[in-house]
Amino acid sequence: MADIKNIVDVSIIPSGKSLSRTNMNIVTILTSELGALNSANRTIAYTDLGSVANDFGTTSKMYEYAKILFAQTKNPTNSGGYLVASYWRAVDETVPATAGKVVGSQVSESEVIGALQQVSDGSFKITIDGGTEQDVTGVDFRTIDTLEDVKDILANNINDATVTIDDQKIIITSNTTGADSEVTFLTESSDGTFIGDTLKLVNGSGAVKVNGEDEKTLTAETKEDAVVEAIKFEAFKGAIFIDNPTDDESENLATWAKANDVIFYDVFDSVANLEKDVNNVVWKIKISGGENYRMAYRKDGNRKVAVAIMSRMHTVNFNAENSAITLNLKELNGITSEDYTQDEINKAKKVGLDLYTNFGDLPKLLVSGANGFCDNVYNFIAIKKFVQIDLFNLLGTTGTKLAQIDSDVSKILDTVEKTLNLFKKAKVIGAGTWLSTDTFGNIDVFNRNIETNGFYVYAQPLSEQSQDDREARKSPVIQVAFKNAGAIHSVDVIISYNL
Repeated sequence: MADIKNIVDVSIIPSGKSLSRTNMNIVTILTSELGALNSANRTIAYTDLGSVANDFGTTSKMYEYAKILFAQTKNPTNSGGYLVASYWRAVDETVPATAGKVVGSQVSESEVIGALQQVSDGSFKITIDGGTEQDVTGVDFRTIDTLEDVKDILANNINDATVTIDDQKIIITSNTTGADSEVTFLTESSDGTFIGDTLKLVNGSGAVKVNGEDEKTLTAETKEDAVVEAIKFEAFKGAIFIDNPTDDESENLATWAKANDVIFYDVFDSVANLEKDVNNVVWKIKISGGENYRMAYRKDGNRKVAVAIMSRMHTVNFNAENSAITLNLKELNGITSEDYTQDEINKAKKVGLDLYTNFGDLPKLLVSGANGFCDNVYNFIAIKKFVQIDLFNLLGTTGTKLAQIDSDVSKILDTVEKTLNLFKKAKVIGAGTWLSTDTFGNIDVFNRNIETNGFYVYAQPLSEQSQDDREARKSPVIQVAFKNAGAIHSVDVIISYNL
């Protein structure tokens, strides 16, 4: 019978995999507390307070700070985020000596058992710690039923080492530690049936040989070193140190935060921090454009205020309508408010310090806009990252290609507009009048889009693109303008009356 493929042949082109959009609600608390965390285990993720208590104990600083984070309504876990406990090596840390080992490649239990049940004269050679080579022969596997049985037989036939199983891998570990601690791959014996290949414990099978190391001391690191290490493991967008940074550390962290699209939260407690003085680190951060470094003032120095503020901010679900927030006049659960004089309030507003204070009997967060607004920083990072990832996904999921033609450039514009519409629905972007002199494209089209949609997306005409860029397969330059919806933080009312 003739195959229909002689007439019609059909294939399906799969789309590429997409990257997930940046999660703006992953936040970290950095601590120097040893135990659950250390230099070998930099981060642990949590979505509930109980797990923090299990790892750190209820008397730990991490637990006390995490308790404030989870107490907020809302908090990051309500919007797809989570808390990351991160380690800061504040002092020299001694790392114990380690044992040498060989970690086999993953094996299928049924395949291994089926093969070894036929073997009554199993054999291999192995050397532990550079000693005399052990020539193991005559090993009977015919009665085994599980990998555990295999492990037990190996353990009974190998001296000076321990045999374990983890993740379907057989691991042979020396009983000693230090630089001389070593386990070799299995090699063939001169007699019997070699089982090293079956167990995937030979060189070239995917097995890994790890030599032991002597005890060593890791020197203390800076706070910036700590965040550089932590972010390698978790892409957090909000951060706070339990330990109070010095002024120099605050400046360095502010610069790092700006460069890495992370928002840092800190608390200051000196009256000097209220002054417009070049020696005041708060003022220095403000005038250097450090809006990614969010600063609050507390007379009592309570650093948990920063955790509460971070927890309240990193809660937006940009897929939901009307979801964007402002921190101004929010309440902070678990934080006692402080009273301030009008002079202190005025100074805080000028230098960029937020205050958790009282309006009558009502505690509220009073936000300063001198160092920009935290919600703007948060929202603008999200817009930048979302557009970046959505365009990457457009290129990466297109089964064929985007050609350098107008219709395919339009697909890029459509993707950006779809992303911006997300922020329009969330009330980050709002329609209005463009007041800046910076415009592009047709000015009438530009203004009409801003007034109607709140944003305008424009592509450089292909006819204007340089030959070099075209040959490098670059898109024409895409320009975006959007009107920030902002937020209302205060109201002036004029009342007229007539007798």
